[in-house]
Amino acid sequence: MQNNNISGLIIGQNTIYLDKVASTNDYLRELLSNFKPLAEGTAILAEEQFQGKGQRGSTWISEPGKNLTTSILLKPHFLPIAQQFALSATIAIATVNWLKSKTEQPVTVKWPNDIYVNSKKITGILIENKLKGSKIDHAIIGIGVNINQINFDTATTITSLACLTDRQDYNIKELAQELFQFIQQEYLTLYKEGAQHQLNRYNELLFWKGEEKPFLIDGIRKIGIIQQVSSEGKLCVLLEDALREFDIKEITHLIT
Repeated sequence: MQNNNISGLIIGQNTIYLDKVASTNDYLRELLSNFKPLAEGTAILAEEQFQGKGQRGSTWISEPGKNLTTSILLKPHFLPIAQQFALSATIAIATVNWLKSKTEQPVTVKWPNDIYVNSKKITGILIENKLKGSKIDHAIIGIGVNINQINFDTATTITSLACLTDRQDYNIKELAQELFQFIQQEYLTLYKEGAQHQLNRYNELLFWKGEEKPFLIDGIRKIGIIQQVSSEGKLCVLLEDALREFDIKEITHLIT
């Protein structure tokens, strides 16, 4: 790995607070496109995000003032493009460990990077990498965590910190700074220990790993057993004694 100034990085040291924004990821990307110099670790924290983006083109709906919605700028020049999933794994590990400090209930990663407590989603993560040559020029890390919100319409597979702890007075800014510290620790671990180390730890946290569970594949319901996630970020599932690998839009967990 090449030398850089990662040892002096403090994620969230420069935090831009917004009352309302369509998407923190889009806002941060716009700042970068305007050639505004932004230090690695710069974070956007919004009181309200009304067009947050999720995986598979979905939207992240958040009740104003109730949840943690943030985007972080990282510049993982040390990470080859072929290993970029390790960055996603690292952010997921950090978020899981932070949530584990808040609840004793089981916290896992639903591939590729949703965070679940028991069988309910509490966090969505969306990472957008900008590539340059054979390296990652920069990455925008978007994270949405349900904190003080307790009503989710008719959704039964969503939870929040408030639902888990019967407390609705969490300070979002304080929690964000805590999360930034966990991300910084794991980002440094990625730099020092490498991609495979983080991938191994990510696989230890994998939702449904080793269990017979239903999936939707090519419009057909099938029973499979998750084995692991590959270094390329593909989900490896055992189906009828054959091991298959899937990209993000090729398989869906059927959670009831």
